[in-house]
Amino acid sequence: MSCEITYYNEETHPDQKYFLSHDCQHMLNDIHPALAEVVRRAQAISDVQIQVIHGKRTQTQQEEFYRKGVTQGAISPHSYGSAVDLLPVIEGRLCPEIEAMDEIAMCMKYASADLNTPIRWGGAWHCQNLSTYEGMVEDLQNWYLQHCVEEGIRPQLDTHHFELSIAE
Repeated sequence: MSCEITYYNEETHPDQKYFLSHDCQHMLNDIHPALAEVVRRAQAISDVQIQVIHGKRTQTQQEEFYRKGVTQGAISPHSYGSAVDLLPVIEGRLCPEIEAMDEIAMCMKYASADLNTPIRWGGAWHCQNLSTYEGMVEDLQNWYLQHCVEEGIRPQLDTHHFELSIAE
């Protein structure tokens, strides 16, 4: 028996604005089912199209990302299928601008709260569970940046990254 929720489709939700592509759904099949469902729910409530740009990584992919300085370590939550990278698509173009990313982060926040699935967001690493933050993601990110400045450390902004959290 499958526990995957299958109600996000054009037949059952004709008023939903956007749906994940087959390629995105395929990438979600390789990540933790709870995180995949948060992404599906976020798309269902979002006013922008969501593109999954990375899900589970092979060790070879992770090592190459590390070698190029794209990631902080040779091991990542992506290696275990516990992380996903998302970008908005606006007018048919991937849109990495922060304002569009804020929309996805808010939808992921609401979706994770709806599904009782704690997640961390790469735009504010100090927050262990995005769904419990009571405010806008811009404020959360500003808080993170201020903390980094006060501590004299370089912020690690990865606003397209979402991962399962062990927060309770």
